This record gives sequence, C-alpha cells and structure tokens, in this order.
Amino acid sequence: MMTQITLRGDDSDRFEEVRNRITRKRPGSEPSNAEVVRVLMDDCSY
Repeated sequence: MMTQITLRGDDSDRFEEVRNRITRKRPGSEPSNAEVVRVLMDDCSY
C-alpha cells in the first residue's frame, strides 16, 4: 500500500529539520521520505 501526503508550513519545516538531523548523524547518505516519517512517528506522543 502507498500513501502520499503534502506538508505545508510548520509541518514541512519540521520534516526538513528531522531530515537534516538524520543526515548529520549519518554522513554520506540522505534519508528517504519513509525513514523521516518513521522517525517522526516514533517521536510522536499519542
């Protein structure tokens, strides 16, 4: 199954911050969108 989303404003900014954080921790590779979403979901306090 595939789900597509569009992020705007603060949500988009947060996504990019997480992507940059992952990239700094793993130099030489860029995380996929799915990896970034997994990190965001793991950080979620629901």
